Parts: sequence; structure tokens; C-alpha cells
Amino acid sequence: MKLPPGTQTVKFKAWLRSMVPVDHLEIICNGQVARELKLGVAHNSSDEQGPLSIANTGWCLLRASNDKAAYPILDLYPYATTSPIYISMENSNPHPRDDAAYFIAWIDQLIRGAKANTNWNADDEKQAVLDQFSRARNVYEKLLH
Repeated sequence: MKLPPGTQTVKFKAWLRSMVPVDHLEIICNGQVARELKLGVAHNSSDEQGPLSIANTGWCLLRASNDKAAYPILDLYPYATTSPIYISMENSNPHPRDDAAYFIAWIDQLIRGAKANTNWNADDEKQAVLDQFSRARNVYEKLLH
């Protein structure tokens, strides 16, 4: 989606049908809750539409989640998202610093785990994985500057 500069109001339409009750239905933009949506009485459906303010280049998606497991989905908690809709606003660049810092920390955790793991088939297998993590980390490191 391409928008002119400045805060813009766009229309959204969102719906949900779930086999289990849902605690939260939210529009997420750039990692932040932009809007909480109403759920039906049984908390397993929603049909919402309305305005949404967009101020920057980025992305938005719809997220449904539960605070705990709900039969028959015996996962830690039911969770689903749509694919993101990417928004490009004239004269606005994305600000990836927070995202980059998050992924650097995540990759650092993966590196620590890989180094601590003793179940590698061979030393060169371990080194190949560590090299791949290092290349990924370098990509995010560049986004910090």
C-alpha cells in the first residue's frame, strides 16, 4: 500500500472465525497494538471495520491470541496472525533499529546454544552453522547504524 506523506487514515475490514474462544483480536502495526477489536459473545468470531491511522512506513497485520490453552488446541496458547500488509509512505523510511536489536539478541542466543551443543556430527558442521549465524548477525548489525 502506498500513501502520501503525513498521518493518513485508511479503512480496514477484519473478520475472525475460531474453533476455540479467543481472548484478544488486535491490529498490530510495526510491532505495536494499533487497535483492539471487539469479539462476539462467545469470543470465537468477529466482523469489524473502521478507520486506522497510519503515520509511518511499515507493516500491519491481524493477530488473534489466547492467554492460555483451550481444548482441543492443547498448545501453550492458541495464536494466529495474518500475513502483513506492507505500507510505503512517501518521504518516510522504516526505522529498523529496534527490530535489528531484537534479532541480534536472538541470534546471539542461537550462537550460545550452538556453541554449547555437543551433538554435532562433525566440527565443520558446527562451524558452518556458526558462520551462517554470523552472516545473519552482520545483516542486522548494519541496520543499527
